[in-house]
Amino acid sequence: MKTPFCVRLQILGIQQNDELEYFENPEIFEDSQHIFPLNIYAQSYGIYVIRLDYYIKKNFIKEEKIVKGKLIFTFYNYITQQFVDIYDLLCTDNNFIKLDGQFWFKDENSISPLIIRLKLQIYYQEYLKYQNLLENIELEKNNLQGNIEKAKTEQRINNENFVNFKMKVNQLKQFYQIQPQYPEIDIAILYSHPLVNQNEKRVSPVQYYDDIQNFKQRISALNKKVTYLITQATKQNLRQVLKYNPKIIHIIAHGENDTNKLNQYLQFENNCTDDFVYREDLQQIMKESKKSLLFLACCYAGEIAKNIQQYATTIAVDKELKMLDDAGIYYFSSLYENLLSKKTLQTSHEEAKKNVEEQLGDKNFQCCHCHSHREACKEIFGKYNDLCFKHKSQCKCEESDKIHDKLSHLWDSNYKCQDIFEVILNQVQEQKNKEFINIKLDQLAQDGILRVCCCELAEKLQDDVSTFIQHTESEKFQIFSQNSTQSQIFNNVENGNLVEINQLSWEEQYIIAWKKDAKVIYNKLTETFYSKKRQILKICAGTSKGERFVIKFAHQVSKYFKFRKLKFYKRNEIEDIQIIEIPLDKIEQLLLKKYETRISYIFIICQLQKDLFIKSIEQLLQLNQKGTIILISYQELFDLDLDSKFYKISLKDWVNNSDKKEKCDYYKILNEYGDELTKKIIETVGEDKIKKLKFDQLLDQIEIILKNQQEQINQFVQN
Repeated sequence: MKTPFCVRLQILGIQQNDELEYFENPEIFEDSQHIFPLNIYAQSYGIYVIRLDYYIKKNFIKEEKIVKGKLIFTFYNYITQQFVDIYDLLCTDNNFIKLDGQFWFKDENSISPLIIRLKLQIYYQEYLKYQNLLENIELEKNNLQGNIEKAKTEQRINNENFVNFKMKVNQLKQFYQIQPQYPEIDIAILYSHPLVNQNEKRVSPVQYYDDIQNFKQRISALNKKVTYLITQATKQNLRQVLKYNPKIIHIIAHGENDTNKLNQYLQFENNCTDDFVYREDLQQIMKESKKSLLFLACCYAGEIAKNIQQYATTIAVDKELKMLDDAGIYYFSSLYENLLSKKTLQTSHEEAKKNVEEQLGDKNFQCCHCHSHREACKEIFGKYNDLCFKHKSQCKCEESDKIHDKLSHLWDSNYKCQDIFEVILNQVQEQKNKEFINIKLDQLAQDGILRVCCCELAEKLQDDVSTFIQHTESEKFQIFSQNSTQSQIFNNVENGNLVEINQLSWEEQYIIAWKKDAKVIYNKLTETFYSKKRQILKICAGTSKGERFVIKFAHQVSKYFKFRKLKFYKRNEIEDIQIIEIPLDKIEQLLLKKYETRISYIFIICQLQKDLFIKSIEQLLQLNQKGTIILISYQELFDLDLDSKFYKISLKDWVNNSDKKEKCDYYKILNEYGDELTKKIIETVGEDKIKKLKFDQLLDQIEIILKNQQEQINQFVQN
């Protein structure tokens, strides 16, 4: 079969100004040109009209642009450089368009595109319809323009009225010296509980829950009328707290020693993510303080305390020291008790340190994990995690009457502790340092005792000078102040009950499992909570085995959300957020319930069955207008495709216990509880037993341990 003669087809008239653009710069159109085989009739090249009409409509004109009319074609003649009307080219009963080389040869050396220009001949009735449409559009445009001008005039008048109103308010303030009134409070507690850090990694919570519970119970036992508020440690909250002029601001947060920036910072929170507050940040905020007493229950906070002492007398631990959680609880509970007994700050401080010493007993001297590493220690011993040599040594030096702490070892001409000597040498990075240390240790020993804090030793080995590092918990607490510490903080305290100024029954969960999932839910709650078009959140519980744990998780996240949305300085906006759990078959009760306008609601709906769920969709949508709904669904219902009013949240951070996963990843669960609680759980249950437990069994064991721990704290408070 003979190969047909083909040309490149360039259609003009499709896009606005395409004809002008083509003849100015034809190269840019080359990629859009189609290869088109020509027809042959009576040994003449050309195109059948019906074929061309079909081809152009199919390939170049969108369906919605086709109107009732007729396509008119004109063809570009390269010789005359003009478009030729189709009627001058038709033959064979007007069916065939006869073309020759004038339409595709610009020169003899190459074939140029066949250029076809389209026109549309619209039928008269169609023309009238579009003419009428254009007239209506013009009328609507004029009306809209009039409304815009009217709205601008109203806005200008409103702006002028608002400016005049503000001027009158300012005049009244100046005349009457009006200032916003904030009730004065005694104590403000700010705790930090971010779920994840800025890299989306989980954050182990500081032990704020025990601190706060202990504070409330200890002060209640004193029968003192103390006003207080509890809120999250954010920059905004701290600024608002200062307006209430509290006697004491108590901040519970992680503190870190940022060696890269030679700076310290407190780990505040911001929308459930951590927020670093450096000493300059806190200094800037505390400038607004009216000489409040500041408690920093944070590690490494000493340098921060030094920088803000001109604005607030501050109690903190040194910049390179960590604080044992239990030590903080014992210290601050005793400090409050003594201050409320009208003792001076200095006396209360000394009594609180004694209480720490008595309560901790042997644990008062911490040789491990109690301070950050110095650069000399990293260079000589390569130390980053293990903060002393004691735990690697099996010596019996502690049995000697000469030894009074866990860092000291026997070292004189008659006896040198060989155990600790080998541990130190094994830790040294370079051989030349080992030889040097072998000679140097004899010189470092004093009165037959060698103190083996790795950082102190490293500095002495480098330049014979070192700074003493405090390892005794009770001695870590320091007062940083430019004022006298002999004054009383509470001069006149009435007997009575604790008064919570923000009227919030604080009960935030210390432990929130699956923290990255919690952040997703928190953000979605934030997005939909105040929206008129709320989405129903659907969380997958896997199988029935996991439902009760996911329900508990939904409560935890809802409470976490609640205590961040109920701002103590915006209580006029919303009074409370109530969390209601109910099975799906009881949903009718919720629809009949009366709801208060200044209270918001979160509904946790559980025990879903497929048939009942499908029947209840309309009721769920009605209930969603009264509050935010969290559905706890099984996998089958979770996979069910619904409209955009339902939003699926899959728990990616933790796969619930199911037939595919009988054993639990116990390390992953325990890590959610922080280092100290993890240690207590492992000691109580036993690591071997924990490894054999299933998911739900382990969580049951943890609940028992946490309950027992709370009872022990209550017993301590009562005593």
